[in-house]
Parts: sequence; C-alpha cells; structure tokens
Amino acid sequence: MSTTVACIGLGNMGYPIAKNIITSDKGFKVKLYNRSPEKIKDLVELGGEAVSTIADAVKSADIIVTMLSDDTALNQVTEEILPALKNGSIHLSMSTIKAETSQQLAEKHAQRGAIYLASPVMGRPPAAAARQLFILLSGDESAKEKVKPVLEAVSQRTFDFGRDASIAHTVKVIMNFMIFTTVELLSEVMLMAEKTGIDKNILLDTMLNTIYGAPVFKIYGALVAKEEDNPNGFAIQLANKDLRLAQETAAAAGASLPLAELIRTHFESMIAAGGGKKDLPMLVSHLREQVEANPVH
Repeated sequence: MSTTVACIGLGNMGYPIAKNIITSDKGFKVKLYNRSPEKIKDLVELGGEAVSTIADAVKSADIIVTMLSDDTALNQVTEEILPALKNGSIHLSMSTIKAETSQQLAEKHAQRGAIYLASPVMGRPPAAAARQLFILLSGDESAKEKVKPVLEAVSQRTFDFGRDASIAHTVKVIMNFMIFTTVELLSEVMLMAEKTGIDKNILLDTMLNTIYGAPVFKIYGALVAKEEDNPNGFAIQLANKDLRLAQETAAAAGASLPLAELIRTHFESMIAAGGGKKDLPMLVSHLREQVEANPVH
C-alpha cells in the first residue's frame, strides 16, 4: 500500500520539495494544498492531486509536509490540520520557527494521537530542486523511520538531533545566524574590494582557495560578487525573521549575539526602504548606498 503524503505550502521552497516527492521512485500518493491554487497546476500534471481545503489534504495522509514562512503561518495552518488528522499520522514540519512553537505543536499533535516531527532544512531553492537539501531532524524515533523515504526523496543527508522536537529548530536558527554573519562579512569585504580597485572574482577565487573553502562561502560569495537579485532566493524579510529567532533563542538560554544587532539594523533598514523581498546577498547593495550617502573621510 502506497504512502499518502500531503504537501502544504508551495512557495519557493515548498514547490520543489513537493515536486521531488511526486516524481520520486517511492510511489507516494501526493495531495497538494496552497493558498494560491495556480501554483499547483504543474504539480498536478506530474501526478499530484490538488485539493481545495487543508482538511481534504490531510484527512487521509500518513505524512503531512509543511513548508511555511513563519510561526504565525504554521500555527494558523496547524489549527486546520489538527482536527482532520487521522490517528498515527506524522506532521513533518520543515519551517524555520521558534523552539517554543515546536514544543507547543508537539504537545497538540500528541493530544490528537499524531506526531509532530521537526525537520527544518538547509539549502536555497536550487538545492531543493536538485534534491540536495540537508535535513535537521528531531522528534519521535519511530516516526523518523517512517518518514525516511520522504526525506530521501528531497535531500542529500539528514542530521539527527534526538527526541526533543524543539532541538532541530534551534539548530536551524543557529545555522541561519551563521549564514547571515557570513553574508555580512562577504558584503563588507566585496565593497572594500570594489572601492580599492580589486577584481571581486579574483578575490573570491583567492578566498575560496586559501582561508575560506566552506560551501556557504562558495555559494554566497559568488552571489554577493555578482550582486544579482533573485526573487526566488532568501528574502531579506524572512532572513530578518530568522535572525530575530536566533536572538530570542540565545536570550532565552542566557546568551547574547552582539553581531546580530548590527546585522538586523541593516536588514531592517533595507526593509524600511522597500527591499524586504530582495535576496539576502543584495545586502552589499545596501552597504554601498550607506557608504555613498555617508562618505568615510
């Protein structure tokens, strides 16, 4: 008997994830729900089944995959998911949210005889399309085994952080904070190179083959150097939300992230200027505008 998977949230990340589940060789029966139904058409042609309500999507599903923008969106959708869940179904939550939210959702699912499994992802939309995501996983052990085929259909590797469903979400905000500090560093360095007449591509090649060879530098280094906005990338407004989550998580643990304060001033300034939907590497454009508006003497 085939596994029925419900995919809810078909945005820049949710769409390729759903597509890979549909087109995998695992034989899944996939139901699709999105607030904008026009996004479902192509997926239906590939074999997915469009439904008109969240309840219709999840009532017969063994596994529910959600990829939503923030805590509020996930909470709102979950309120519609919970009454329709069948006993033993698994909610595979791929959103970036607070640990506190995940704990609350895990309890609510348990009360319904279902399981909340934290599975936030690492990777941009191109990685999602190429089945190259990394999964950060935590929650019920038996559920992890049941969702393994789904995770294999969308990712290259899973990192298991144990039974506490909140841990994987905490790890995700930590990892995103590291990305933001990297982009800040790259943006400042590339702007300095530009102002001093250094070829940014040669500098990037030097950096990646000497002191910085990690994937995040390779991926974001090229994006910052090119300075091309990508409407399907990592929007500044979402990055700002994730950075806030990192600050709140650190504060709750009695720690602080001073660098986060600096980066948030840049993010929020970009948002205030209408750049909230710009891709994260466009931070360098904002830094240039600041320098030009306030020249250093």
